[in-house]
Amino acid sequence: MLSLLMLLSAVPAHAHGAPTDPASRAFLCSPGQPTASSSPCRSAIAAGLPSTEWDNIRLPNVRGLDAQKVPDGRLCSAGLAKYAGLDLPSAEWPVTKLKDTGFTYRATIPHQGSFRFYVTRDGYTPTRPLRWADLDQFLNVPSPPLVNGSYEFKVQLPKNRTGRHLLYTVWQNTDTPDTYYSCTDVEIAAPAAPAAPPTAQQAPAAAPPTRATPPSRSTPPSTKPSAPASSIPKAVPVASSSEQPPSDATRFGMAAVVAALGGLAVLGGFLLWRKRIL
Repeated sequence: MLSLLMLLSAVPAHAHGAPTDPASRAFLCSPGQPTASSSPCRSAIAAGLPSTEWDNIRLPNVRGLDAQKVPDGRLCSAGLAKYAGLDLPSAEWPVTKLKDTGFTYRATIPHQGSFRFYVTRDGYTPTRPLRWADLDQFLNVPSPPLVNGSYEFKVQLPKNRTGRHLLYTVWQNTDTPDTYYSCTDVEIAAPAAPAAPPTAQQAPAAAPPTRATPPSRSTPPSTKPSAPASSIPKAVPVASSSEQPPSDATRFGMAAVVAALGGLAVLGGFLLWRKRIL
């Protein structure tokens, strides 16, 4: 039994913790992740990456002297030879598009300690080895609570960061001498532009000025009141030559009138002649 206990105590722990949302390079290269088949992951695994130990990138006895213990160009591997493939400069590393400010750090073996978060500065490119001078620290969280096997954070990235960047996470234990390191490739969206204030409704365009028409010189209308419509005489129709001829009775009457007139004329002439004789 004693030998068995000694054997078990000699087996190193292969799981402690790493970011899973957004996920670290080591986690994205682990078995079962669709991104494990990406070109950088295949190269890292070929270089000796222990892909099943995505949560065990740690150094003992750092005591906060990270920049002295982890050399430039080897930040993602923490200077450990078997993780050197994670330092490979490449623009093809799988990228997580940040959707909110919630981060998750999976603790496969929980420890007490604090977290320091860094983000690359403007001008960063993943095609160059990562240096400490490329990073700005933006958050420090001492002793966060463990929630469902993970540490959860609400972070506020610097407002002037957009596009392709790298997050660097340092987890310094206080109940062990170890410090853990992780690199996470992210795409930071530009902040939404504020909505434009409503513009005042434009007044309709004024009509072009029109030239005044001079008054007419026509005779002013009469001031006399017009006669009522009923007092205006109506025109008498004139018979047309195309009407029917008079009847026989009409012609006889007209002849009698003419004969009488002729007789009166003769009688008048006779009486005038007799007066002259007498």
